[in-house]
Amino acid sequence: MRAVAPSLVVVLVVVAGCTGTLAEVRSGPATIPETALAPVGYVHGNTTEVPLTYPLGVGPVSRDVTVYVWVSGYSRTVTDASGANDTAALLVVSSPNRRVEGQSVNPFTQLSNRGVVSELFEVVAEADNTTGGVVAGVGTNVTEVARLEETGTQNRTVLGQQVEVVTFTATVEVDTAVSTVTVTTPSPADARDEAGATRTLLVHLLAVEHGADVVFAMGVHGDDMDEAETIAALMEAIEHEAVGEAT
Repeated sequence: MRAVAPSLVVVLVVVAGCTGTLAEVRSGPATIPETALAPVGYVHGNTTEVPLTYPLGVGPVSRDVTVYVWVSGYSRTVTDASGANDTAALLVVSSPNRRVEGQSVNPFTQLSNRGVVSELFEVVAEADNTTGGVVAGVGTNVTEVARLEETGTQNRTVLGQQVEVVTFTATVEVDTAVSTVTVTTPSPADARDEAGATRTLLVHLLAVEHGADVVFAMGVHGDDMDEAETIAALMEAIEHEAVGEAT
């Protein structure tokens, strides 16, 4: 059996049982320093660790894997001429990318762009449930990403690597019963049903491997806010506590 270096913040716990072996894998937190946030008016909501449990493998040889991802939330709120609040949020998520029995434990590996965006919204909602809604204050009322259309890309340097930041126009279903400032006040033309309303957001997404983790960053704001450059610049300021190399 190969020894695991003690410096790696990775814990594999073997538990006997009929459901198979349970593996727990942890990542290192990714954050943005205050020196980058303050000049552009962003504030740090919280940084918290969120467990995600899912089966890894096929059939009787599958096991449950609990992946601990770190979620950091940042936001900026401005008041427009009508007195309504417009809020932009930047979410930074680090996920372990180590392999267990030949498969990556990164829960986002096999997802499409739409799937990644949807999963990140769910991770943020779970983080807000854990912290009492203070991760970012944005995005927790998105119940479904109904449409995601790529509208542009730009190259940025994040964690010492050239990465592509992809911008999407997203149509999302929103639970209006949840108090949030994800988007501006809807116009009468917005589609509505009993569950809530449809909103249009701009989403800026990147993913970069660093050490044994993958770091995702997702910027979200209403389509009437000019926030793309600020969000991209903040993405370049991301810091991450690498926990070793992926295997």
